[in-house]
Amino acid sequence: MEVTGASSQYKHTPLHRPVHGDDSRDCIRSLDEAQLKDEVINIESRILAITHDPIDFHNLRPFLNWCGDKKALESVQDMMGYRKFILDTLFAKHCTEAEIERLEKVNSLLLELTNRTYKRSADLFRALIAMPKDELDDDYEIEGCLVPEFDTVDSTLRLEEDTYYGSDFTRMAAILQETEKYLLDLAHVHPLWSSVADYSPTMSDKELNCENSLDDGTSWAEGALRNPKLEHITVCYALHALCTHMNFSIPDILRMNDFKSEVKLTVQQFSDQDRKRLK
Repeated sequence: MEVTGASSQYKHTPLHRPVHGDDSRDCIRSLDEAQLKDEVINIESRILAITHDPIDFHNLRPFLNWCGDKKALESVQDMMGYRKFILDTLFAKHCTEAEIERLEKVNSLLLELTNRTYKRSADLFRALIAMPKDELDDDYEIEGCLVPEFDTVDSTLRLEEDTYYGSDFTRMAAILQETEKYLLDLAHVHPLWSSVADYSPTMSDKELNCENSLDDGTSWAEGALRNPKLEHITVCYALHALCTHMNFSIPDILRMNDFKSEVKLTVQQFSDQDRKRLK
């Protein structure tokens, strides 16, 4: 699989290493936009040499095989971290009005989805309090989460600035879905049934431990999000998590088109073959 992009007219040595320390970051920042774009194309070629094509649905086995190889996974994660820093550097140099408006839109959407996840978790908790209980029920678990998803190529938007960055955003999104899958919770609501002493459907979200206390009006702008052109945005925790705790660059986030909010109730009963309680 070959990654296409603008041909390299700058004969520089690709850095191709994880970004650690101020010297490495300064070295990347010293490159001009064309050189940075070449770096993106080069590093993505190396990533795809390991992962193979993640959206070739007729030949998924080679793509899935690398995920179980710890050494290959760590190598891809390191290169994804390097790619993220380059793309965030390009964004800082570019950063059009259209991109700023789209980032505001994504931030508002993530905040709304986060609040909905907390709210629906609280609603389900109240429904659990009110519903009849079985004497054999051992425990109840309510869990709400918000995650980005990559299901199809339509999960990634095509934007006017794609050519500027030189990234194969769709294939990289599919790979990031694998490398970041244990970090993908943008909101995680997990109230404990045993932590509430007296249950009542009239209890507040806060009393049920289903309140979004992370988004209190203070901006979570850190790292690449700490940009003078973005200082008017009150960055929500979900956007902060994507951009700071994971290997998604701001240009990646601008192209995300699928998010899933899921709230579920698990009722547990334990028994053996003789119908004796195991707890």
